[in-house]
Amino acid sequence: MQTNAYGKPIRDRELLRRIEKARTYQCLNDPLGELYDPIEDDPDIKLIMRAVERRAEKESPIVGMGRCHDVWGRMRQIMKTEHGIVWYPPSKINPHILFD
Repeated sequence: MQTNAYGKPIRDRELLRRIEKARTYQCLNDPLGELYDPIEDDPDIKLIMRAVERRAEKESPIVGMGRCHDVWGRMRQIMKTEHGIVWYPPSKINPHILFD
């Protein structure tokens, strides 16, 4: 069973499927690179993601460490509630990496 950076098992089947897809295709181009949610490869979703990211960046009150988690949390919420899209942030797609 795959675990996250804290050693806890990952039970979300869709997340596991996307991690595997990201490893399979993204590692071909950059084996040491950080993975991203494969749905971001869809041109339509990519456009939505850019707008959502700009909005989340503006709305986040956090400066410094931890900001990425706040922004990604806001993005995830906006994507789900306003666009009906389940998006996994880098902290979920890269379970072996601890982000600040």
